[in-house]
Amino acid sequence: MKINYSFGVFLYAYLHQIDLSLDRSRWEPLDNLRDFYRSQISPQKVAIYLVDNLGLDVKKLNNLIFIGEESLWDKIKDSLLSSFKRDVILEDDKVYFLCQKLLLLDNFLADGEQVHKLEIEKLRIEFSKLNYGTVKFKLAKKDRLKANNIEHFLQNETLSTIKICEFNKGYF
Repeated sequence: MKINYSFGVFLYAYLHQIDLSLDRSRWEPLDNLRDFYRSQISPQKVAIYLVDNLGLDVKKLNNLIFIGEESLWDKIKDSLLSSFKRDVILEDDKVYFLCQKLLLLDNFLADGEQVHKLEIEKLRIEFSKLNYGTVKFKLAKKDRLKANNIEHFLQNETLSTIKICEFNKGYF
């Protein structure tokens, strides 16, 4: 599926924010993470954006989808081509998988119940594998470096970070 390059950069920054935030949330009550995401773009909004703009079949979101890791050749190819191409191409299964995980995170954040830390850690690892194993190699290095400075939950206040809205470009 073809994704606009600037949305691809947003997606990388957003998934990086999720990864860092879920990692930091291990030492805090989940309610604190929920408070943080009340002032952020919700995972559900991103999933709905993907469904609407890529014409995804909503019924397929209920299917169990497994994704494999990118081959070394694909990573090298994407990395070399990242400075020339202006669109990000993601396999259908990876987009559906991403939407499923975004909706699952949104459920974790919406529920008033506690979620087991291992479930949250498993979800963080899935986001991390998708982001750093696939999306990362489809972007130019300068865009990845900028996105790596994204604000996140329990961030070090002395660091200079970039708010997610700077990557938004009017998507939300």
